[in-house]
Amino acid sequence: MSIGKSIKTVLAGVLAVGCLASVAACGPGSSGSGANAKSEPVSTDLGSTKYELRLWDGAGLKKFDDQLIAAFQKKHPNITIKATYDPDNTSQQNGPRVISAADTPDIARVTDINSAVRGKHLVNLDPYAKAYGWKLPDAQTESYRVGSDGKIGSGSLYAVPDGVSMTGLYWNKKIAKQLGINEAPATVEELEADMKKATDAGVLAMMMPAKEGGTSYIYQALLTNYEGRDKVQDWIVQKDGATFKTPGAVKAAEKIKQWQDAHYFSSDALALDGSTALSRFSDGKALFFPSGSWYSDSINTALGQDSGWVAYPGEKSDSGSAAANAVSAFGIPANAKNKNAAAAFLDFLQSDTARQIAVDNGYPPIGEGAAPKTDNQLLGQILTAYQGLVKSGNTTDYINNATAGIQASAIVPGFQSLIDGTMKPQQFVDSIQAQYDKEVK
Repeated sequence: MSIGKSIKTVLAGVLAVGCLASVAACGPGSSGSGANAKSEPVSTDLGSTKYELRLWDGAGLKKFDDQLIAAFQKKHPNITIKATYDPDNTSQQNGPRVISAADTPDIARVTDINSAVRGKHLVNLDPYAKAYGWKLPDAQTESYRVGSDGKIGSGSLYAVPDGVSMTGLYWNKKIAKQLGINEAPATVEELEADMKKATDAGVLAMMMPAKEGGTSYIYQALLTNYEGRDKVQDWIVQKDGATFKTPGAVKAAEKIKQWQDAHYFSSDALALDGSTALSRFSDGKALFFPSGSWYSDSINTALGQDSGWVAYPGEKSDSGSAAANAVSAFGIPANAKNKNAAAAFLDFLQSDTARQIAVDNGYPPIGEGAAPKTDNQLLGQILTAYQGLVKSGNTTDYINNATAGIQASAIVPGFQSLIDGTMKPQQFVDSIQAQYDKEVK
């Protein structure tokens, strides 16, 4: 929701520059490279000392965070956590200022790992991982590891996810059956055939919320299909030489435009936001809905057994992919006053209790082992799909998270221009890379 919520939507909403009101000083002169950081020897023994921690996150995750905090405080009665939440449409870009402030929270959502580590604003979590014995799959930590050379993807750990947001393809089984479709599409070719069948029958093929950048989910799946997982992930984590200007990126953009011209999307797709798209799909007004796991509860409640979920199909039936990342990735700012107590919260995120809370809120849990139980049959499908993708390794971060400003400055307007025809596929690709270069270089 880095999203993903992301991304994301919730985790992938429109972004804007802002500043947390609760952070006393967040102007240019207030941030530093750890100059105000207090040294604190690593320890997992907090004793009976009373701690008051502050946590910062996006407002859309308040319910989830509040449940995690309540459960953590029950386990650690000597620690209290006060949470502060930023609006979802500003939290992505506010993050770097929040964690670099002199009066920073003890626990903060990491929205830009590049600037955070480069500026020495985050605590290296390796000592805590060793002290607590953390074991997290590479697929869940890759985006939060940074090497001594400053490259993302391997090296020291700087953030711990609280759960996973994942994109995929919802489908309405009842509508599919009426169209003579008995199974979810396993390949892009089958997906296109199903969408044509729906359109020919006067049924909306795909609910596309293009107003806030929702087109990026299905586009990224096509991009991963054409270019391969590693090339997409390398670009997202800003590896040297990685570029968005590839034949696969253009081909994916051409495919989106072809689908628009074939009327597979609604006529008002450019004005359609995520919540409206969710409402319409839940009312049975489309065959497919490319979106995220965060909507599973709403869709399952509305459609029940008629609702289904699959990973985005690839060229072959076993090449499904997904964008997946932390619901929130929590780190400890260098200027945090209570680092050991904050680390205890990160350790708690990996507990069975926290994993169950994640599932109860509609998110695949972090860590290893079988997923907690759920009464939501649709979420059960998502959990199964996610476990398979973790094993295959065919997941990437969200392209929306490649830089702090790329969502608002390039992805949202770019997809709108692509769909309405004012921007050609190659121009769309060029515009994304131009914004990326502007921020990275």
